[in-house]
Amino acid sequence: MTRQARGPRVYERWAHLRFCVIGQLLAAPPPKGELRAEIEVLAGRQWRHPITGDPVCFGFSTIERWYYRALKERSDPVGVLRRKLRTDAGQQPAMSDAARQVVLAQYAAHKSWSVQLHHDNLVALAETRADLRPLPCYDTLRRFMKANGLDKRRRVTSRQTAGADRAEARLFDREVRSYEAAYVNGLWLMQSSGLCGVVGRRGRVLGAPAWILST
Repeated sequence: MTRQARGPRVYERWAHLRFCVIGQLLAAPPPKGELRAEIEVLAGRQWRHPITGDPVCFGFSTIERWYYRALKERSDPVGVLRRKLRTDAGQQPAMSDAARQVVLAQYAAHKSWSVQLHHDNLVALAETRADLRPLPCYDTLRRFMKANGLDKRRRVTSRQTAGADRAEARLFDREVRSYEAAYVNGLWLMQSSGLCGVVGRRGRVLGAPAWILST
């Protein structure tokens, strides 16, 4: 199955397809009493999917809904057939403002915590704080954290010091590259002094020179 792309153009394609399905009914309205038969004919046809190009069929009630929606619209019958986004799209209404603030505070203090650990602490706090209830489920919390970029970060060290915090912030803000190879001797590091390092176990470069190349 072809994965559908998301974006304004997708909604436009769907709107044009829906209008193509019911357009003939609007341009040449059927005689009184024959609308149902005309819609049944359209429901029995195959149409080209606007994204994948695969054949697709639409039910009678679906086409009927499109028809009456476009019929009532005088200025933009195509626009009215676009998919309407929910007003709460991208939000988690199951999470209260108090729960959001607690999660944000927890993440600011413990960026290395997993979603499960954040949820467990939220459950523990809710035992003494009524404003946190009803609690969001794990999946809701995971979606909230992902939508707000609250990803788990690897700690540089287990020690909570100012230097560790600065190192962790640097690791997050800057790109840190490492050199790896899939197999031993797959990567050599040459220095201008004539020294070179070799790949050790697990494909990582040894920190000290291993051989001195003779000229």
